[in-house]
Amino acid sequence: MLAASHRHGMEWTMMEWPDSGWSWWWTLPMMVFMLAVVGTILGAVITASRSSGPISRDDHPSPDDILNTRFARGEIDSAEYRERVGEVHRTSAGRRM
Repeated sequence: MLAASHRHGMEWTMMEWPDSGWSWWWTLPMMVFMLAVVGTILGAVITASRSSGPISRDDHPSPDDILNTRFARGEIDSAEYRERVGEVHRTSAGRRM
């Protein structure tokens, strides 16, 4: 079989695929589409990695803040508030040593 033969007025390549002369223009749209897909995936990965970073200590209220909030809401009375604040300060002083 020859590399290119003529059948029914169309030129056929070695793999028996017809070369109608218009398939080359699909190259540019396919490249643009693939770049858009890769860009979208990279953008999603970068966005996800930025938003799910490590949680810093500043994001959590301190024990004193929690006790102040509970006391202000009336969830605990002044005696329990003083007792718990004292316990928090004793515990945190013990950890520093």
